[in-house]
Amino acid sequence: MRRVILLSALLIIVTTLSFGEGFKVAFIGGQEAFGEHDKPAYEWAKDELNATLLDPADIPKVDLTGFVVLWWHEGDNDPGTMDEEVKKAILDYLEKGGTLLLSAAAEKYASDLGIEKGMFRIYGPGSDNQEAGVTVREDTKDHPVWEGFDRTPGTKIKTTSVGYPKSADYWPSKFVNAKTVGDCWETGSDWGDTVGAFVEWKVGDGLVFGMGWRIPHWKEDNKERTTLEKLTMNVLNYLAENSAFLSVEPKDKSPIMWGRIKTSF
Repeated sequence: MRRVILLSALLIIVTTLSFGEGFKVAFIGGQEAFGEHDKPAYEWAKDELNATLLDPADIPKVDLTGFVVLWWHEGDNDPGTMDEEVKKAILDYLEKGGTLLLSAAAEKYASDLGIEKGMFRIYGPGSDNQEAGVTVREDTKDHPVWEGFDRTPGTKIKTTSVGYPKSADYWPSKFVNAKTVGDCWETGSDWGDTVGAFVEWKVGDGLVFGMGWRIPHWKEDNKERTTLEKLTMNVLNYLAENSAFLSVEPKDKSPIMWGRIKTSF
């Protein structure tokens, strides 16, 4: 009986947690280099998630376990090769159960980290009249990232009305280790799972999500920003739910580690 009561109490705590306000996010980037793609992404993360700006050079110097989710977005500039000390710190964080969103050109860091053996491509930014987005798949229709969307397989979710950021992906079917969560489409073309731009990787006890190609177009000319924001929040919520470092802090209670809740029953 006590076990049932305890489980019920934990479920109440978990279901009443307000994501977006209930977990700590680090937005990785150097603010001085932010342009018309990175700046609006960071401002949204700061406004909606109270995200902490973390300079890449500082990653080896801080305790990353203080963050539930790391979000590395590179929409303006070529991210270059990841520094070895940065790589070591992030892999250690992931092995311990941390989570990471790699979006736009930062998706190529999956290769730098060694979690993806395939060959990435990098390009952009660019401006055209192509609409684009992701397609719900039969094998992932129950995935948490589709929360609030029509989960019917084949449903197309439009995340951009025009153009694309500096970005990366694994087209055509160059990824080896990634698991496709959503297929990709654009005006006049249905690319199926060949782009490798809405994918995930399991790393030790941690999780990495890749969101590349045309999908994360944060520039203000994108008329589908609301949809992009909703999908991005779903991805971040999903990563938070699977992070070993998510603390559930009910009022006047001691913090409870979500990882312990998930493994206690």
